[in-house]
Amino acid sequence: PWNYQLNCPRSVYHGTESLDIRIWGRRRLLILERLIPIADKFTAYFLGSGLPSFFVADLGDMSFTLGLSGWTANDWSRLGAFDLMAPRAEVDEFTRSRVFNALKETWQESADSLARRLELDRNVVLGALGAYTQAGRAIYDMNQGVYRIRELSREPLPLEALRFASPQEENANRFVAANLVKLQVEAGAEHLTLSGTVRDAGQQYQPRVVLDSDERMIRGSCSCSFYIRNKLHRGPCEHMLALRAMHSRQSATQRAH
Repeated sequence: PWNYQLNCPRSVYHGTESLDIRIWGRRRLLILERLIPIADKFTAYFLGSGLPSFFVADLGDMSFTLGLSGWTANDWSRLGAFDLMAPRAEVDEFTRSRVFNALKETWQESADSLARRLELDRNVVLGALGAYTQAGRAIYDMNQGVYRIRELSREPLPLEALRFASPQEENANRFVAANLVKLQVEAGAEHLTLSGTVRDAGQQYQPRVVLDSDERMIRGSCSCSFYIRNKLHRGPCEHMLALRAMHSRQSATQRAH
């Protein structure tokens, strides 16, 4: 049921804006019902209306994480769009290997700790860990805020073959390589706003992207038909991704100098 309010006096929202987020398949939440008597608390993580959501039950010496897919018609998982809003910093193979080998020494560690230990920029570490997560060699523990080694296959999957998570991301990198992207960056206290133009098949589009401090995409818009039809329910469009790819390239160039 929509618009039914439950007041939770001990659960304080510390966000900066009021949002209505709708999730689908509420019967799946009954999985958590038996944990209510023994859980110290529950923490909910939402990506947005109709998008995947996560619920973490704190059971003292252990935790239970329930991940729910979004509205199935959105096809986030099938289209490979689920991770497109995560940090996508360009990281060379040598640096990626350094980060992964350092994680193998401890088996679990936060991005902040790895960045300090390796004397690397935090966004570079996040980009490297994101690549290994995509390749099935690491996993993010939401409850502890750490990355863990998790090999899904006996033989490592080739990272280059997994370079692009979707056709949209591949097209975005093609726009950048062809110098079809004009970027403007506006740095705020907590957010980074990317805006500009992308030329695509003779048309000029005006995407806009808002990144948080970890370079995760938290908001976005575009004048293209893909965004007008789907908003962010099917993931960001190729023009939004082109802005971020251009920003990643410029940031990598600045770090190199």
